[in-house]
Amino acid sequence: MKSYVVIGLGNFGRNVALELASYGEDVLAVDRDEKRVEELKDQVTACLIADAREQEALVDLVSADMEAAILNLGDNLEAIALTTLNLVDLGVKRIIVKAETPAIGKIVKAIGATEWINPEQEGARHLARTLHQPNLIEHIPLAPDYDIVEVAVPDPFIGRSLGDIDLRRHHDVVVIAVKEILTDRIHLIPSAQFVFAADSAMILMGKKENLEKLKIVAP
Repeated sequence: MKSYVVIGLGNFGRNVALELASYGEDVLAVDRDEKRVEELKDQVTACLIADAREQEALVDLVSADMEAAILNLGDNLEAIALTTLNLVDLGVKRIIVKAETPAIGKIVKAIGATEWINPEQEGARHLARTLHQPNLIEHIPLAPDYDIVEVAVPDPFIGRSLGDIDLRRHHDVVVIAVKEILTDRIHLIPSAQFVFAADSAMILMGKKENLEKLKIVAP
């Protein structure tokens, strides 16, 4: 089980917190609004009414051991910047900020955020692609117990062939593609002779329980 902190419980933050909790993850939800916190208190691991701009409010519950922090603070640049700096000081290694504009995204990355996202922009791109290519199937629904995931190639796999590792036999999962991270080159349905290189990732399909076990050995 991984630990996350979600700061700002508007629609986006609330849905991220609930989705992570549905996967059994440890989720700390933080907001200044008592009503928002009250609504989530029985659905996530812990809730905190606090102003994340004040580091003292976070110091006892947020630590470097957390997998990631997700910030949903609207267009309040002061709140976003101060909260990001507080999380950096607390040692959080992955800080994801919902940014209303690219300018805010660039600023928060400059002060320590690792990523910024704009869900509305991504949604618009998705709609445009669907309208432009109406026959494009972007997502194939799977049976409830199955999933498709991207996993970094573990160090012990590097320099070995797919046939040698034999993930289907040992882990009951299928490698449907391998992606070179630095170039974004994709190798679809690699053969048994395909040799894994550094800085690459596997696109795997299989039962969720088998995929989770395999992800444990990944870096």
